[in-house]
Amino acid sequence: MTLSRRIFLITGSAAGAGLMLGIAGCARKTAPAADELNMWIAIAPDGITTIRVNASNIGQGAQTGLAQIVADELDADWSKVRVEMAPATDRYMIKDGNGYYTGGSSSIHGQYGRFADAGATARHLLVAAAALHWGVDRDQCWTENGFVHSPDNKLKRSYGSLVPKAVHMAMPNEVELKARKDRKLIGKPIPRLDIPQKVNGEAIYGIDVKVPGMLIATAAQCPYFGGTLRQVDKTPALAVKGVKQVVTFDNVVVVAGTSFHAAKKGLDALAIRWVKPEDAIATPDDVTNTLRKNIGAADSSIVVLPGKDKDKTVAAVNAALASGAKIYEADYGVQLLSHAPMEPMNATAHLTKDRCEIWVPTQVPGDMRDAMVKTFGLPKDAVTVHLTQVGGGFGRRLETDYGVLAAKASRALGGVPVKLIWTREEDMTHDVYRPASLCRLRAALNGDKTIRALDYTGATSNDRALGGIGWNYPYGDVVLRQKNTKLQFPVGSWRSVDPGITIFFIESFVDEIAHGEGLDPLAYRRQLLAKNPRGRRVLNAAALMAGWGNAPAGHSHGIAYFDAHSWGTAVAHVIELSVDAQNRIALHKVCCAIDPGLAVNPNQIKAQAEGGIIMGLSAALREQITLKDGRAEQTNFDSYPILKLAHIPQIEVLVMETQGAEAGGVGEPPVPPVAPALANAIFAATGKRVRTLPFVNSGFTV
Repeated sequence: MTLSRRIFLITGSAAGAGLMLGIAGCARKTAPAADELNMWIAIAPDGITTIRVNASNIGQGAQTGLAQIVADELDADWSKVRVEMAPATDRYMIKDGNGYYTGGSSSIHGQYGRFADAGATARHLLVAAAALHWGVDRDQCWTENGFVHSPDNKLKRSYGSLVPKAVHMAMPNEVELKARKDRKLIGKPIPRLDIPQKVNGEAIYGIDVKVPGMLIATAAQCPYFGGTLRQVDKTPALAVKGVKQVVTFDNVVVVAGTSFHAAKKGLDALAIRWVKPEDAIATPDDVTNTLRKNIGAADSSIVVLPGKDKDKTVAAVNAALASGAKIYEADYGVQLLSHAPMEPMNATAHLTKDRCEIWVPTQVPGDMRDAMVKTFGLPKDAVTVHLTQVGGGFGRRLETDYGVLAAKASRALGGVPVKLIWTREEDMTHDVYRPASLCRLRAALNGDKTIRALDYTGATSNDRALGGIGWNYPYGDVVLRQKNTKLQFPVGSWRSVDPGITIFFIESFVDEIAHGEGLDPLAYRRQLLAKNPRGRRVLNAAALMAGWGNAPAGHSHGIAYFDAHSWGTAVAHVIELSVDAQNRIALHKVCCAIDPGLAVNPNQIKAQAEGGIIMGLSAALREQITLKDGRAEQTNFDSYPILKLAHIPQIEVLVMETQGAEAGGVGEPPVPPVAPALANAIFAATGKRVRTLPFVNSGFTV
């Protein structure tokens, strides 16, 4: 594989200090300042290789995967590899990729080529330096484990010793990446680099940050979506020992003190009066009723598959539904979901007249920096974002509200550093929720019972109204008609985004059609995927793992498939369960086959699949946010119950590969097939078709 020239060389603070590579998009630096930070790879004289990455550590292990890619192409000594976050500066905001955006399963999927190119180019420069020193042909030299070897293998030089010469070598116009057979780290189940620090307590999360002179604060935000603060008497809080100040904003009260305990006690002492909007959502059914009224709205957005002509596709689907001998139709829906990360929103900010420094667990350091610039009128170079470990994101930390509020508190408190920690209740009632959605699916069949055309007519509280179906529908012609229904509450990205909703609808509907036609659901999907060998391989693998068609007595199977081609991944789940006379579900096993194309770290892919399956099960079975009197009814895990350890089934994951394919994303694709596989298994067990989430609303428990 040959890649175009995308990497340039910059030298360090002094000769021999290190080899540092930056990514294209910045001019070459011939004499960088001593604090030059534009680097991806630094090799110290002792051989310690530091790889800078621009993927936040939110538990997904992408930093280790990116390091594997670089170190493999570099032929580095893995025992000497270290990883650190690159600074949140413009040089790392890669415009043609996904730099400094940890979401969308894009860390490795979107950046494999960039980091492989960085490693290969570094190796080229080191070899060139050694060849010049020995006076031999560079093409005859070879590298291994942090050393360059001479053609006759009688001489070798460590990477660290070659750096002073390597930084002066000419850049190659292009570099050749390793052949698959020559890879030593890519594809290997290497332990994650961040685990030791997390086990021994050295890892610093946002909530752990300590800054000299800081106050610790907590906040109460208006519980009504769109509401404001009417009045608060600060005196009771100021009477609490340890409370230093109380500050107010349009819809927030912040109490700051010497400890979180003092701040929280002070906040609890306040009798805050809020203003509720006149159009506040009154009952838990209002969201559903509003969406239902908007299904089929004349101003709905229309989406077809990429590459398809919209007008022709709409006409073909309409004609198929009008003339089809047999039409299937069903309505589906999902409720709002909270992200519910274990580490609630927090940030430590120090905002002075002309500078802002913030320590924050975020998925988007660039957006966080830009939010400070916009909110406080600062130049970009006056904002410094320090990244910490992230105790759960799932899309919630793609937002910047919690960092901005911490900085506002710092300014209001006289410019002292402030660590602002949200309580669980604030976190859950002021989330940016996964959208609520309803849809009506209609399908016309061909003579061989395959799907001729699918019409998806829906309404959603999503802020984009696309529904994700245009990326990931593998079964033929489809038209999505989606009405974006603007409501008072905020919505955002939740792990697996739109497909987490639409795949539940579609894969449940496909199962309904299969049963309606008297066909086995696995055999029917095989028929639908007749021209998709990768999809059939994944389906067959999951079915074989589960023993499809031979479930133990009293147990039932359900299957679902997700063709996540926008993420470069295909995944199928088979869920085995049983249901008793009281509609109690016992989860026995989940078999997952996942094909991300190229598996950079199979163990980490397996871990991502396991986590995604558990999250998908919990959301499908129990989780929901309902609104009443203008506010969220669920405030903590007592009213928003997540799945408990005792309910987690055996999970088996098979990581597959497609030869010649690029590395796909794996953080989100395992989630969407969970809910439909669960619904299909429940139907197989009970004959009851569940079309709305969560299942608890249909009388099922675990």
